Amino acid sequence: MSVEDEKAYDDRAYPKSHPRLTRPPTPPPDDERFVFPGQPVALESAYPPPPEVLPAVHLLPKLPCGQRKPIWENDSRIPYSLTTHIVPAAYWRDDPDVELPWVLQEHALTKEERMKLASEGEGKIRSLRAVFEAEALLRAKEGKRRNGKERIAWLVLNRYVRTIETQKQGLTLFCAHANGFNKEIWEPTLATLLSSPHIQSSVQEIWAWDAVNHGDSALLNVGNLRTLFHWKNTTRDLAMFLTHYLPTQVAPPGSLPTHLPRVSQAETSKRLRYGFYDPSLGKKSRTLVGIGHSFGGCVLTLTSLSSPELNNFYSLLILIDPVILSPHGIYRGAHPLAIGALTRRDIWSSRNAAKEAFLKSPFFRRWDPRVLALYVECGLYKESQIKLKMPPLWEAINFIDTSTGSVEAWVRLWRGDLSPKDVGLKWIVPGIGETELGPRGPLETRTRVWLRSENAENVRMEGAGHLVPHEKPNDLGDLMAKWIGEYFGSTEKARL
Repeated sequence: MSVEDEKAYDDRAYPKSHPRLTRPPTPPPDDERFVFPGQPVALESAYPPPPEVLPAVHLLPKLPCGQRKPIWENDSRIPYSLTTHIVPAAYWRDDPDVELPWVLQEHALTKEERMKLASEGEGKIRSLRAVFEAEALLRAKEGKRRNGKERIAWLVLNRYVRTIETQKQGLTLFCAHANGFNKEIWEPTLATLLSSPHIQSSVQEIWAWDAVNHGDSALLNVGNLRTLFHWKNTTRDLAMFLTHYLPTQVAPPGSLPTHLPRVSQAETSKRLRYGFYDPSLGKKSRTLVGIGHSFGGCVLTLTSLSSPELNNFYSLLILIDPVILSPHGIYRGAHPLAIGALTRRDIWSSRNAAKEAFLKSPFFRRWDPRVLALYVECGLYKESQIKLKMPPLWEAINFIDTSTGSVEAWVRLWRGDLSPKDVGLKWIVPGIGETELGPRGPLETRTRVWLRSENAENVRMEGAGHLVPHEKPNDLGDLMAKWIGEYFGSTEKARL
């Protein structure tokens, strides 16, 4: 947008939603890095490890924290059960092994000393990323893929499934968390969503994952991820799950094994060609709604943009302040959130001590108490002491690698690569006076939510900043119920 538009836009006049743009967004810079940047993830590259390289059945990893009950276990209004499952991550990883700078977490250090070490560590990681991206650009010009490698890693997912019979097949939801958090963060939002009777007839199954370096997945992958972390790795992991592991039909509660089996090769081939559209039936075998927050929202968007076939996977995307950033404003220097992650405390004597420490911070005090309780229960684990499941170093790497995915999502939405006919787009963004993503504040957000003007809608969540699921889970659940109900109702009418 022009300088005149920036001066004219007073977001306080639009407390409910950002209005449409009066002119198209400023095109990306004339720079070869921003053609996409790079090639999108090919579905064919999102393949699991071949059976012969996987451990024998009796040697497969076990759930690091076992099975648990959802927070609504004793609420008879919510007829959904929970089981937790494991699948391999995509076999191809976009980054080679590197020697990462482990930042000291000695609590005897002063705040200034920790900050100095964190700044040095962030600079080293950022320099490594710059070297690998320059190399990847040269390889792309030669028609070669990135200098990554094949490796075995694991993903852990929660599955929530309806336990009552209805006459309707219902929707499948997939929830993707923000950087640094865990899959259980969604449960307070889901509790509000699923307590609605009309949603219970609309939603049949929900999957929520821990990305490969988060939560329980991180515990399974300790010692196996001494790499940087290109966001396309996560995109590939999700595409792999959708094409190779999401069961063909919604299985009854409690009937799936912990380690999900692969779907048949015939089913995978059909998904690679048609997504979830079944040409023999003339309709989709599954109707998938993607719900992604921050990093997770960007990953869902990248997955939907990876191939025209994936326009037939998602029917609706609900993006909660996704990290989809303009190439005009992407971080070029030190990343403050990465430095903050590297200074983060990650060891406590007990969960109570961790919770007490969290509550001393204004950052955590804004959270809904149920979300904080789930973070303490499921985002930490007990070894000799209580530790974060996601090491601060991995969180910092994810922040530093923001530019590897967020710019691509912005540019490709700007290009019109996500079909408005096939995929509805809903945005939930911070309310008035809250911190916004990007250097231009509310104007940045306004531009983002209208990159695609057709079949799109946005809502500003009053009283919430970037962490909407943490701070306003009830309001978020109500809004999601409204949108999902509207979508399901419209598709039901279309079938009549």
